[in-house]
Amino acid sequence: MTQSLVLVPGLNNTRRVFDNVISALPAEVRGLAVDNPALESVEAIAEAVLSNLPDRFWLAGFSFGGYVALAMLDAAPERVAGIAMICTTPFADSQAARDRRIAALEAVAQGRYLAMAEEQAANAFHPKNLGDADLMQVRKAMVMAYGPERYVAHTRATMARPDRTGLLDGSRPTLVVTASHDTVIPPKAVSRYAAEIPGVCLQVVDGAGHLLPMEEPAILASLLANWIASPHQEQHLPGH
Repeated sequence: MTQSLVLVPGLNNTRRVFDNVISALPAEVRGLAVDNPALESVEAIAEAVLSNLPDRFWLAGFSFGGYVALAMLDAAPERVAGIAMICTTPFADSQAARDRRIAALEAVAQGRYLAMAEEQAANAFHPKNLGDADLMQVRKAMVMAYGPERYVAHTRATMARPDRTGLLDGSRPTLVVTASHDTVIPPKAVSRYAAEIPGVCLQVVDGAGHLLPMEEPAILASLLANWIASPHQEQHLPGH
């Protein structure tokens, strides 16, 4: 039986961030990457995305996509077979994070969106990948297609999101994936919240940075496929 896997991209990402992940999935897993519309709340984005999805699916959110994925789970828990959090957290923004986002919005208002996105590449990738011209070109094209309008809307949505830690309660299969060299959302921060989820499957991918879906797509595809195939549905029910 074919399983549907919905993949939600991050900030500055279109669905292209998952191209090589989807191509590496086995035939029994149908990858459905979505684009996040330029709306200013994760709840509105979740509603828009849910309207075009199957009745039942596995859900994976990458970075900002994790915030959207949790909003989707909040809105339609009966439709989500399991949730994967990839280089992301369930928390609301700290004040320090909000201050950084306000500064980023000011930079966009000054016409520095593309320059800022280029500067961020050094933090987004493992150092070994920064010299990969093809990979950098794919990201640049993706950033340009994504554009400043979506960046502003999604940054505001990020700042306004609530803490949804309580949704990761082990009531459905839960996969948490982090990368060894993620400096945007460090693995220690991910491991701390993952440790509180009953029955969680926590995976650390070595030799990758924050843009794990682009850097190690085959490994991520394998982790997702194995998670979906595992006979763990009955192990995640509260009280079991």
